[in-house]
Amino acid sequence: MVGNEDWTDNELKEMRSRNIDFSDIPELTPQFLQTLKSVVPREHYKLVPVKKAISIKLDADVLEYYKSKGKGYQTRINRILRAEMLKETAPVYGGVQEEENEHDS
Repeated sequence: MVGNEDWTDNELKEMRSRNIDFSDIPELTPQFLQTLKSVVPREHYKLVPVKKAISIKLDADVLEYYKSKGKGYQTRINRILRAEMLKETAPVYGGVQEEENEHDS
């Protein structure tokens, strides 16, 4: 929470010069502040999957292709693998997966 001590003298002077009526706002006493719940806005809350070091064999040309794109090739490969995983594991809304249609024929 930002308090008056975090503002510069110029900012405080400018706020006071606006003549805004704050009389209907309750005072933020320490007792009142203890009743508040800390909330992290959803856009600032990020889940980071746990990374695990492994050894994996890739075709040399595949590895060179992703390395040639520059720094971050492992992250790019991981992103592609995650997208494929989600395609297979995410539910299909409003329809039936293609594989299920083929088996029904």
